[in-house]
Amino acid sequence: MLIVLASATLAYYPNGGGHWAWFLQYPLGLRALGHRVLWLEILPSTKNDQEDVRLIAAFFDRVAQYGLKDDAAVVLVDKSPLQTFDGARIYGKSIRELSEVMGGCDLLWNFWYGVHEPLLSRFRRRAFIDVDPGHLHICVAAGGLSIGDHHAYLTVGANIGKSDSEIPALGVKWRPFRPFVYLPMWPVAQGRDRNAPFTSITQWTWEELPWRGKTVDASKRSAYLKYLRLPTVARRPFELAANIGFKDPAGDHALLRRNGWRVVDPNEVASSPQRYQQYIRASRAEFMCPKPLHVELKTGWFSDRSVAYLASGRPVLAEDTGFGQSVPSDAGLIDFRDIDQASAGVSEIDANYERHCRAARQLAEDLFDSQTCLRAMLSACEA
Repeated sequence: MLIVLASATLAYYPNGGGHWAWFLQYPLGLRALGHRVLWLEILPSTKNDQEDVRLIAAFFDRVAQYGLKDDAAVVLVDKSPLQTFDGARIYGKSIRELSEVMGGCDLLWNFWYGVHEPLLSRFRRRAFIDVDPGHLHICVAAGGLSIGDHHAYLTVGANIGKSDSEIPALGVKWRPFRPFVYLPMWPVAQGRDRNAPFTSITQWTWEELPWRGKTVDASKRSAYLKYLRLPTVARRPFELAANIGFKDPAGDHALLRRNGWRVVDPNEVASSPQRYQQYIRASRAEFMCPKPLHVELKTGWFSDRSVAYLASGRPVLAEDTGFGQSVPSDAGLIDFRDIDQASAGVSEIDANYERHCRAARQLAEDLFDSQTCLRAMLSACEA
């Protein structure tokens, strides 16, 4: 098939190595299955011509590293989403070529609704791809966003529609899919440094959302501060690559360091997919805290970043979002619900490290291989 992957989140964020690594799994995995892809990147203009040119050049330089330069196009618009080519500047393809692709492609995967009407209807088969369940759904239910008219709606919220999950379905049928990795991109990391830290890479966000007469927390800051004392309790190194920034109004750098955390800048240690991979390989394991709303709403969300750790042969200690219904969490992956369980999980991983490393990679191969997961996603788009 010819599949268009529409995104509006990559070109403007060249230092987001983890974000780039996540999206690269799609074109690389689909091509490995024999499909053709066109990566359609929508770039809202910075209103600075030189900066726009720099971002576009950086985009094509990076996709060329993965053999995707001829399979990509950038549409520079005054603002996203993309609704029409009127006034847009197109790079990598001509308007005629893009029009032919839209009319002739078999499927559009629309990430975060990057393509809107009236352009959307020119794709004869359309699927909405959601990787932020709960957060997206609450925003749509509140009227702040739209999901548009698609033939299929896919989400990494594994528990959507189940009785114990509060994710609003928004009147459509959602089909869960697993995050995945293109395994050839993720060789098993060598080396077993006992003193390497448990790590993670995160956006240090602050956000609350009103929902059904209460407030749900979408803040990664509060997610990690809930476990502020863990390095002291577990008596081992922990490190966060968190974009707290220089202003740091709440003094979070100092707060974390006083409690035993190392803090580094993700825009430095994970500024490209390669550096992101290096950072993961140099870690002892991942300590992953989701947005609190994932826990409260029991979304079943599981992180694509955690899958990258698993594929690299690095164990994952993850706060439970209800993912245990679809992902086993006894070896390679351990879940927790409070600081005592998290500390016990650290001890278990350290005490049986080699076993958990082997189990981590095995989980990636058994459950999160792009070949299996992408086939399931394509099948869901046909139904």
